[in-house]
Amino acid sequence: MKKGIILSLLVAVTGFIASAQGRMDLRFNEVMTQNDSNLIDQTGHRSAWIEVFNSSYSTVGMEQMFIANQPIDMSNLGGKKPKDYLNEYAAAHPDVLYEIPRGDVATKLAPRSHVVFFADGNSALGALHLSFKIEPGKENSLYLYDVNGDLVDVVNIPANLPANCTFALKADGQSKLIDGKMDSEAWGVRDGATDVTAITPGKYNLGVVNENIEKFAKEDSHGFIISVVAMLIVFSALLMLSILFWLFGKANKAANKQNKPTSPVTTDNVADVPPTASGTEHEAIAAICMALYQHFNSHDEESGVLTFNRDANTAWSSKARMMRIVPVKR
Repeated sequence: MKKGIILSLLVAVTGFIASAQGRMDLRFNEVMTQNDSNLIDQTGHRSAWIEVFNSSYSTVGMEQMFIANQPIDMSNLGGKKPKDYLNEYAAAHPDVLYEIPRGDVATKLAPRSHVVFFADGNSALGALHLSFKIEPGKENSLYLYDVNGDLVDVVNIPANLPANCTFALKADGQSKLIDGKMDSEAWGVRDGATDVTAITPGKYNLGVVNENIEKFAKEDSHGFIISVVAMLIVFSALLMLSILFWLFGKANKAANKQNKPTSPVTTDNVADVPPTASGTEHEAIAAICMALYQHFNSHDEESGVLTFNRDANTAWSSKARMMRIVPVKR
């Protein structure tokens, strides 16, 4: 019993540690402060939005994490746990701190996936709607806190960010905190004019490039090499199958030769062959034939009507049949 409890605790602690490490891989990925003609929420309205990217290769749940528009002083908690302190702070200052609630599947980020939060100040619309707004035309800062109060990520949005443009990472999730501050070199402004500066809420900022495909496109632009390689692979597979079938046939023939009798039955050794049917078998055959005869000759003449063939000379009425046979004297 004690071993089971200890094992359960170890599993729970391990899962909590793994989950916490996954949350530390979350990153602010793209932000729009003034949305006049871009993304529309489920209610048909436009508002500022914030994209978060899961840079890990495991599913990460954001429930009970916090998004703030200013740093939260965690130096004096008054004896409270960081989680309780942040809960009370979010309830008292919803215009500063938003706690991501439980129960919304959209806050569970699959590996290398995105989620978009709307900064419209109306959290009653769902888990993806923040309790505060982002004011355009001024410098805004966003902070992402874990449930235990650890600072996960920071982004400082420039005040001169144009309308319908975003401040985004040049490559998804490719940023890190430097002494609690954002990596400015990893960020840039996107206006949507080109593929490089495309605005991509909920999608990758930079398309994933396959180095092998790029190499083939450079060295085999017409596709001759890949065609020859593909045909060689197909013909090699067919050749291997042909060899396997040939070997299988050889083995089958050898097995049949081993199973053949050494001395075939001829007129010379026919006496050595045991009889195929004994007397008992002949009696069984006769019984089967009699049963078949009775079966095919006892059916009714009409369907659903019983037919009786009466014989006047039965054993009860024939005196001749009732007489005893006199023994023959010799």
